[in-house]
Amino acid sequence: MGSSQNPEATKVTIFRAAEAIVSELGASQLTFATLSERSEIAESELKALFPDREALLTAMIEYRLERFRVRWGAYESVLPDEPMRELKALLLSNMSESSEEKNLDSAIFAAAASDPALLQTSADNVQGLFDILEKSPLGLAQASILFFSVRGYRLFEQLGMCPMTDAQRTEFQEQIMRLARIMNEQRSGE
Repeated sequence: MGSSQNPEATKVTIFRAAEAIVSELGASQLTFATLSERSEIAESELKALFPDREALLTAMIEYRLERFRVRWGAYESVLPDEPMRELKALLLSNMSESSEEKNLDSAIFAAAASDPALLQTSADNVQGLFDILEKSPLGLAQASILFFSVRGYRLFEQLGMCPMTDAQRTEFQEQIMRLARIMNEQRSGE
């Protein structure tokens, strides 16, 4: 299957198959054999693209970050052009991740437990996020409160420990955005 697709489409097929494996079976089951079976791409072709599991996971992290950037940009493009737009888009894009993306994050964390260097790509991205938080109209401290609230919420969801219903999740998201607006209004009024 993979050889008839262009290289980028093949990688997307591989990443989606890997996400499905992790989501359904757990990170420990992400092997070249299970990935070959799920993606219908020969193990030899998988290994030609990714010499080892770490290379595969690094590429998956980069793919995951790119999907996040696209979603973030989509939010930013529809929000009103105002000083809080970038921060609001960042928060919304973090709160709207799919269950597959959350499961992939869990797999990455599990893999990083034995190979912390895998997180370097994510660490570089996080530094960029903190630069945005610092430049927001709220400043680093207040923007970080919102950001860490959202990331904490996501972590509980990733770990399967978040007992919120869909209605409660929606209320949480609305309250985060309301709090961002109130914090901005208070800061503007100072």
